[in-house]
Amino acid sequence: MFGVGPFSFESSATADYVDRRLRGTIWQNVAVAHSLYGYCLALGKRLGQIGVSPNALTYTSLVIAGLAGLAAALGHFASAALLLALSGVCDILDGAVARASSRATRFGALLDSTVDRLSDAFPLLGLIVYYANSRVAVALAAFAMLSSFAVSYVRARAEALGAELPPLFMRRAERFIFLTASLLLGALPLGPTLPSRLTLVGVALMGLLSAVGTVIALKAAQRALDSRANPSAERRVAKNGRPLRPASRAP
Repeated sequence: MFGVGPFSFESSATADYVDRRLRGTIWQNVAVAHSLYGYCLALGKRLGQIGVSPNALTYTSLVIAGLAGLAAALGHFASAALLLALSGVCDILDGAVARASSRATRFGALLDSTVDRLSDAFPLLGLIVYYANSRVAVALAAFAMLSSFAVSYVRARAEALGAELPPLFMRRAERFIFLTASLLLGALPLGPTLPSRLTLVGVALMGLLSAVGTVIALKAAQRALDSRANPSAERRVAKNGRPLRPASRAP
């Protein structure tokens, strides 16, 4: 749909790295995503050269996400969206700094993943506080938070078990965009109540799509893991040309 060209601001090695990082996501053929990620890598390289620590950026991302949650709880949705965006930039930069400065570690990856989950939760917790007087609104915001955790966990656990999943939707980037856009809707000058209702609609839609994404990821993981447990199943092909599911499931 979109062409992807080389980066004029960075080396071809960086362009190749961006291609690898976005491969397997819905952004792999979107030129804008490649460009933005490439610019963040270039900035991360410069930060690493002046001695900025990747873990410092990770913790900064967490603090800013907490402030976004506080702003959401107080009904300052525009500020919450801006802070959430800044938190996301820090999250990208920490990996870029770690790579550029050769300080990437397994603990750093674990810390980053842990902070990602907390950063995802803070704005939604803020919305739960903001909508505290409405049980339905609180339930929808809580559902969005739980389904967001579920889709991330399924992907992480499936990949840890050796399953290679296809480029599915509602990964963290998509949820991040959904939540930021939902918060921005709450800042529109459309009266005293409509903006906050639009935010709730956006959050509810994010939760629903995340739940669907969880189910799709589970099914994709089941097929991948069953194929690994039954290699011969991949060689059995149905009449319509599609691979048959394994005849028996591994215990």
